[in-house]
Amino acid sequence: FAVKRKAVGIWGCKDCGKVKAGGAYTMNTASAVTVRSTIRRLREQTEA
Repeated sequence: FAVKRKAVGIWGCKDCGKVKAGGAYTMNTASAVTVRSTIRRLREQTEA
């Protein structure tokens, strides 16, 4: 699992070749982490 930054905000996996948009210096931005946790919490509420 080797993910390297190709350009500002563009990350590419060397193993599978997938390309992902992310932050400039880290793969995940703070707002993306917040959104992901909110979606997970809402899914758990609807399942319960």
